[in-house]
Amino acid sequence: MTWRTELERVAARLREAAGAADRAERLLTDDASRLAATGIEQRRSDLAERLRAAAAATATGWLGDDLAAVGPDTPMWTEGAAAAAVRIGTAEIDDAPAFPALVGLLGKGHLVCDGDAADPRVAGMLQSLLLRITAAHPNLELSLVDGVTLGQVFAPATALVDAGIAGPVATDHLALGRVLTAAEKRLTELRDIAARGQSIADRPHHLIVIAGLPPEVGKSTRERLAALAHAGPSARCHLVLCGWRNAPHREPLPAVEHATYLTCTANEVRLGSLPLPVRLDAAPSPSLTRAVFGSRAQQRREAGELSVADLVPETLWTESSRSGLTTVIGRDQAGRSTGGDVEVSFDDATPHWLIGGRTGGGKTVFLLDVLYGLATRYSPDELELYLLDFKEGVSFTEFTPSPLDPSWIPHVKAVGVESDREYGVAVLGALRAELSRRAGLMKRAGATRLARLRELRPDVRLPRIVAVVDEFHVLFAGNDRLAGEAVAHLEELARKGRSYGVHLVLASQTISGIEALYSKKDSIFGQFPLRVALPGAKHLLDEGNDAADGISVGQAVVNDAGGIRGRNRTCRFPDASSAEELLGELRHQLWERRGSDEEPVVFRGFDEQHLEDDPTFAALAPTHAPRALLGRAVDVHMSTVGYQFDRSPGRHLAVLGTSVVAADVLAGAAESLGRQHEPGSVEFHVAATAVGVEDTAAAVLESLKARGHDCRELAPGSILAEPREKPTYLVWFGADGADGQPATLRELLLHGPASGVHLLGWWRGARRFLDDIGGSAGREHCAGIVALNIAANDLAAITGGYERSWEARSNRCLIVDRHAGTERLAVPYVRPGRLDEMVEATR
Repeated sequence: MTWRTELERVAARLREAAGAADRAERLLTDDASRLAATGIEQRRSDLAERLRAAAAATATGWLGDDLAAVGPDTPMWTEGAAAAAVRIGTAEIDDAPAFPALVGLLGKGHLVCDGDAADPRVAGMLQSLLLRITAAHPNLELSLVDGVTLGQVFAPATALVDAGIAGPVATDHLALGRVLTAAEKRLTELRDIAARGQSIADRPHHLIVIAGLPPEVGKSTRERLAALAHAGPSARCHLVLCGWRNAPHREPLPAVEHATYLTCTANEVRLGSLPLPVRLDAAPSPSLTRAVFGSRAQQRREAGELSVADLVPETLWTESSRSGLTTVIGRDQAGRSTGGDVEVSFDDATPHWLIGGRTGGGKTVFLLDVLYGLATRYSPDELELYLLDFKEGVSFTEFTPSPLDPSWIPHVKAVGVESDREYGVAVLGALRAELSRRAGLMKRAGATRLARLRELRPDVRLPRIVAVVDEFHVLFAGNDRLAGEAVAHLEELARKGRSYGVHLVLASQTISGIEALYSKKDSIFGQFPLRVALPGAKHLLDEGNDAADGISVGQAVVNDAGGIRGRNRTCRFPDASSAEELLGELRHQLWERRGSDEEPVVFRGFDEQHLEDDPTFAALAPTHAPRALLGRAVDVHMSTVGYQFDRSPGRHLAVLGTSVVAADVLAGAAESLGRQHEPGSVEFHVAATAVGVEDTAAAVLESLKARGHDCRELAPGSILAEPREKPTYLVWFGADGADGQPATLRELLLHGPASGVHLLGWWRGARRFLDDIGGSAGREHCAGIVALNIAANDLAAITGGYERSWEARSNRCLIVDRHAGTERLAVPYVRPGRLDEMVEATR
């Protein structure tokens, strides 16, 4: 059944119901007048019976039954009611039996009463009317206003407020203004949707019940109410407006269109043009009220609540990502019993997403929902994930193996926990390189979209890629070289990603105030049509779209048109953080189905890196081109960084900085070189000048001797003068202790490599090192530099590069090879526990 057919069916039922109500009103008017003239008792009784029958057919069930005869266990209606009429009381024709008095409301018009809730008759009618509507219509939104009894008339409806079916009761003119503003906004959005040819038949009715206007209400508010009444029915918005009466010395009230008027005097109540008095229904019993409102509130909570299990398909990995990726993220805030699941996609229409929300607003939980939803629908051959976290480092830890749980999500290729900006730039750069690779494949295959390429090249593995960057603004902090590189990568990925199946999710508190993006903000963020606004989101939706201002934690406003008004959908998403057991089971199920044992690369910003844990170190064997292993690069794969030794002039290595980490770097370099030479083919000469590193130097000697190498422990003054009979590595812990031997040192640096002699030295002072090698003229005499805690200007003086963005940080080093023209940021190898020792030493 199409939406148009369904809309026509509903419209026909509404017309039928409205016609029945109109016929009943005409019958009552015409026949009552005739009876009054003729006074025939039997005809009065017959007419009353006919009217009672018409009312029973027009307002069925909760909408028309006598509430005094309804028990608390009477079931709620579970499907939307089509009837437009609802009972407000009874009417009588002289002494004939009473019959229900009905008004057209939801789907038809409004009810306007000149009395207010200060009149017990009106208060009872309002309470019974509210109960009837709530029981009969599960798809309902309520706004309650009471400027007369200050909320007392709606006290029985507290359960509806708590469940979110109704907002807090407005009791003054300011709160009434907010209610009207929200209603006007909703009305505009629905009219925009209808103007685009989309059905609004499944949208909830919005009923505004005003028990009495606050005394401060003026002309402008009354005109807003009249305007809302005029446009409301077409947008499923209806009013019950009490206290609508002319006041002395005030302008006449504006007309309220599409309304039935209820007139209350001290002696009687009359409805519309009926010539008969009406007895308004009394308030329902407290037990019935509690049962109805409590049941509906519970139903709303159950309909609106979603667990992580609801996001997961019954069968894992059944969907194809050829044309895009789709997952359920939550349930429509209206809590509809059907059709309420909110789906979002990565496809040509919404290739990239922006997610915004304050700290504690639910970004991490929302991202977990999305990632588990995708990972359970699509296999690793259909989807790859790259995850970066630039805050506390807790967002994505459960996607990676840990000492307590060796499982991981097999879709994940790289995870950055407490990521460096350099690591983030490296990931974006790798994704940009993947764009280029896929572009080449497409060009050769004659395809313009990933879906077509996958059809033409089924032999090539081409999963869609989703890269998630949490707190992405950190990546673009400042306006330095890194920020510039990040912007360049981001712009390329945003513009071309949709064609090649590479999708971005950027999450932050705000997208404003990022200096590096000032000139690119529109061109980049314009490629992010899907916006998810969480509590506290700033500048995420379009200007004037404040739909996210009133949402609470666990709710999100989803907009698929760049944030423009009229395209919002508010949903509630499950709290993944409270489903650890379920997520653990899911993770293990996915892990057990993996096709490869390749673990994701995990970059933990401040973890120590140990030489013995590096697979590259374990695989070392004798070679003609040995290289000293120094650390793990801050790149996507955390590559091993080494420095190669050969017989070229200047192939020496200097470790610069006062940090004791330098001793560990030097030790690791020597041990890795020892594995790449046959025993007895080279010598290792080791000297320790620096205080406190004697144990490290001794451990290096023992390790090298254990591998069968010729090793000598030399006094600092003899390391340069010691005769060498074969290729030799001079490992000097404190090379700035070469006082009185600068000429000998420079001679060794200049001519040593040609005879197979290489120096690996630690200089604590960068300026001293520059003096020892002969100043700027001697730069080429030592091509390898490992910079630790030295200043950027000192490093620039040594390398000759004065435009440098180096900033010394704990557990980082910059590895420079002047001959190769490379500079690589790395995490240096250290002895286990070294960083903890350094922290303790500073306390």
